[in-house]
Amino acid sequence: MAISKEIYKALEAIVGPEYISNDPVICEAYRSGPGGYENGLGYERVMTKIPGCVILPKATEDVQRIVKVCYRNNIPYVPYSTGFYGPRSHPHVEDALLIDLKRMNDFVLDEKHFYVEVGPGMIYSPIQEECMKHGAYVVIGGGGAQASAIANLIGDGWSPLSHRIGLPHRRILGTEVVMPDGELLKLGSLAEGDDPFWGEGPGPDLRGLLRGYTGLRGCLGIVTRMAIKTLPFQP
Repeated sequence: MAISKEIYKALEAIVGPEYISNDPVICEAYRSGPGGYENGLGYERVMTKIPGCVILPKATEDVQRIVKVCYRNNIPYVPYSTGFYGPRSHPHVEDALLIDLKRMNDFVLDEKHFYVEVGPGMIYSPIQEECMKHGAYVVIGGGGAQASAIANLIGDGWSPLSHRIGLPHRRILGTEVVMPDGELLKLGSLAEGDDPFWGEGPGPDLRGLLRGYTGLRGCLGIVTRMAIKTLPFQP
């Protein structure tokens, strides 16, 4: 189902005309190659489709409103942060809405309790830089410093240091997830209070929903906030 003018206007009212486009040139630019940085002519051209529209929310509330519009009108959509993971970051059906989360690129470091709270558009590099100023570090996964921290952690997130510091999903302390109907689900330490430094608690750990066997990859919801454990810097 193509995105109608009425639906486009409803989405435009959420983010403003500057942050939504159905221009074919802009939409084509979002179909990148297997490494997320080039346009190839191989399997990624078969696996992925050009989005029918691209929208860039700024806040969790924007994402909720966008998803609710899609839910009511049966519009397929896919979340997108840096697109580094190639075809897995892009639509696989025609006329889908691509929700580009790059504007949600803020982070807050708590140097006392060794955690950082980040948005999905924030890449590892500036987080690592700030952490190291305070004697800490966030473990950069195999995706490299230019990958989205959230996307990497709910994907595979492996690191050359995993053998020493543990698996990446154990550093997820809490998350905010926009569910397919637009409702907000808070997991782990972000479910309670304003100090998400401890992710454990009584009962089943629903953070496991974010990982599964190899990772969520946006299939069950859109992660709009995550508290990540940092570690003391080891020279």
